Amino acid sequence: MALNTKTFLTRLGSAIIFSALMLYAFLSNEWVFISLFFIINLICLFEYVRIIEKIINTSFSKNEKKNFYIFGSSLYLLTCSLKIGRCENFTNDLFNHFFYYFLGIMIGSGILFFIFKRSKKSLYILTGLGYITIAFALFTQLRYQSILYPIIILLFIWMNDSLAYLTGSFFGKRKFFPSISPNKTIEGTLGGIFFTMAFAIIWGYFTDYFPLWQWISLGLITSIVGTIGDLIESKLKRLSNIKDSGNIMPGHGGALDRFDSLIFVAPFAFLFGILFLQCIEMKIF
Repeated sequence: MALNTKTFLTRLGSAIIFSALMLYAFLSNEWVFISLFFIINLICLFEYVRIIEKIINTSFSKNEKKNFYIFGSSLYLLTCSLKIGRCENFTNDLFNHFFYYFLGIMIGSGILFFIFKRSKKSLYILTGLGYITIAFALFTQLRYQSILYPIIILLFIWMNDSLAYLTGSFFGKRKFFPSISPNKTIEGTLGGIFFTMAFAIIWGYFTDYFPLWQWISLGLITSIVGTIGDLIESKLKRLSNIKDSGNIMPGHGGALDRFDSLIFVAPFAFLFGILFLQCIEMKIF
């Protein structure tokens, strides 16, 4: 697969602009960070509905779409509000119990809606909330314990994506899941993983934020899971017969195209932090 210079420069320009915006959000206060991902979550939900409508060949009604967007936005903000309350010391046990009670009602209502309706729409609605909104909500939790941790996660993801693209463009010969993503190659995929691991080793060697083995493990998990997330989103696009989920980012497509890897990596990064890095605190009660 030969390198398309025009496409690469377009992708690079979009990535630089968006990276600057992301960095500003990370280094600003929590409200800017939460607001940015609130918008990203909502855009992804819009794109998700568009893809699903084409897959099932059925349109969602305006009321169904409105309820889906409101439910997804509320779930995201509700999860973030609990963490903000703990960090600002204005929550208590009563608030925490109310949060989980209300969250249980929301999730339970969605499950019951699916059980009694038994329609494809209900299944895809629940899948979208778990696939997109929960992932972004978990990712925002990383920001409260460490500014560096979520930045590194994004660096790993973007490095894997960019260097897989470059390696595949110069050296790619053997197709990797051609029925799902025709442009992906085995060489490109392995190149992305290799360079992400190399970056993790170098970063871990020159910093003492985490032990080296944790950086290596995190780099490996991020590159592999991120690739799986990219393949799953590619499969959805193939089923819906569309090239990009949207056109918000020139050279990259839509928000789902840009954040497909993060959506899958976020839960693993959150869990990894709890089990090994001990930089994420989550108490049920």
